[in-house]
Amino acid sequence: MISVEELPRFAASVDELIEEKSEANHVYEALTRRAVAQAQAQGVKLTPHVVIGHPVTTISDCVASGGFDLLVVGFMGHSALYNRLIGSTTDRLVEHAPTAVLVVK
Repeated sequence: MISVEELPRFAASVDELIEEKSEANHVYEALTRRAVAQAQAQGVKLTPHVVIGHPVTTISDCVASGGFDLLVVGFMGHSALYNRLIGSTTDRLVEHAPTAVLVVK
């Protein structure tokens, strides 16, 4: 499991950056604990990774370097306007990932 943490693009100060990172750590710690517990309950070994970067690039690089043959991502619906203007991480992963992608809705 990979979770990608995006830091603020224009932090006002180093202190703001440190605070954002600390808050994100707490969110990801709880998330990964729950995910590992749910996987263990189903007899699945889950190795979580929390990395910093742009989601599409970071996930694609992780898939390529890890030699994985399938990337499973969740679908998060946005409005049609949002998808036309901004696009979605899932769409970009389907286009750019170096392996097969399974989108779960």
